[in-house]
Amino acid sequence: MANADNPRHLRGAIRVGAALAAVSGGTVLHLERQRGIPVWNSLWAEDGRVFLTGAIQNFRGTFFEESGGYLHVVPRVIAGIVALFPVKDAAAVMAIGAAAAIALIAGFVYFASSEVLESRAARLGLAAAVLLVPVPGPELLANTTNLHFYLLFACFWALLWQSERGVAFGSRIIVVAATALSDPLSALFLPLAIVAPIARRSVRALVVSGVLLAALAVQFAIISGGARPERNWGFRLGALPEIFSLRVAGGLLVGDRFLGDVWAAYGRLFAYGALLIVILVIAALLLRTDRRTAAFALIAFGYTGLFFCVQLVGRGTGGMDPDLHGARLTGARYTLLPFLLMTTVILALVDRVREHRSSGGRAWVRRAALLWLVLLLAVNYSVTSDRSRGPRWDRELMDARTTCATTHKVSARVLVAPSPPRVWFATIPCKRI
Repeated sequence: MANADNPRHLRGAIRVGAALAAVSGGTVLHLERQRGIPVWNSLWAEDGRVFLTGAIQNFRGTFFEESGGYLHVVPRVIAGIVALFPVKDAAAVMAIGAAAAIALIAGFVYFASSEVLESRAARLGLAAAVLLVPVPGPELLANTTNLHFYLLFACFWALLWQSERGVAFGSRIIVVAATALSDPLSALFLPLAIVAPIARRSVRALVVSGVLLAALAVQFAIISGGARPERNWGFRLGALPEIFSLRVAGGLLVGDRFLGDVWAAYGRLFAYGALLIVILVIAALLLRTDRRTAAFALIAFGYTGLFFCVQLVGRGTGGMDPDLHGARLTGARYTLLPFLLMTTVILALVDRVREHRSSGGRAWVRRAALLWLVLLLAVNYSVTSDRSRGPRWDRELMDARTTCATTHKVSARVLVAPSPPRVWFATIPCKRI
């Protein structure tokens, strides 16, 4: 019996080792994307001003505090871990924590999408799109503040995944709870949460949906007594199709690297041309797939438009409207979920395309789609953004030490992100500096 168990334990150890290696490798790949000042020596705005400051000063007291009008439990947890380290390492540990979370989300998507994407190559492509998203703008790399946009995509898969085995079941519960406690817009997934237990008639399916509902209840119970989120930008209804066409459809074709160039050269012709190409590709693939895959593709496509519109109605279109400001890459967090859902639609349809009479037709379509995705991710791997210019955490911390030594203050402000008209500081007790 002992001899029979040894190979099983060995296989388990190999799986755990491979998973750890994959997460570690993915974390490093994500961390290395930013050019200029690295992400491990800089802090994103709210990462410093809200989450790190709160964790160092009063972790328990600020854990359920709102930021931007809602709870952010995942950033609070990561910041709480960061607060256990010396302050000089705060930027590095915060960036590593955020990048590791994104790598874990990518791994979760790889396994959760297995019931829709049959081929391993398609699942790897989708996971790579999460980890190395080619439309990161200045705000989606290695910061905890915007992790909830990645979590929304994971939540979509957590509710669709039917596996109820131990690790899969536990990871689905963690994902839906973390998402609902970090983003109230996960309530838009309630139709999926309601249909799943009815369709599957399973207690465990009911548990996953129940956890989502319970977490949302906590989210809304706390934010109902606080200040409502305010729209910080003006809103123009006519800008929605233009932003979607350029940032999502255009991003699918060229990514952020060349988006400004093609907009400057071709303007709306490129934006609406990109949207037409994407729609025609999806329509052609829909005609060559089975009903189940077509239904999934339409659901994912519907959520693409729903989240894009709801998020931008809440945020406003100012700063993202190409007609008014050109192809600025601000607000990239609001295009992340639509981009990933559109990528999902295309990969799902390509993966299940029916065999054509001509030999090798299906394989050719798959190879072309994966080649497109590989080139898109590779061309847009390196990123230069506002954060690339600093400020550097180590230098700002030195200035804060000087302030503490010369003024005898209890705490000092450490500059993390100058972004007019706002300037962001982390407030750190001098005894920690």
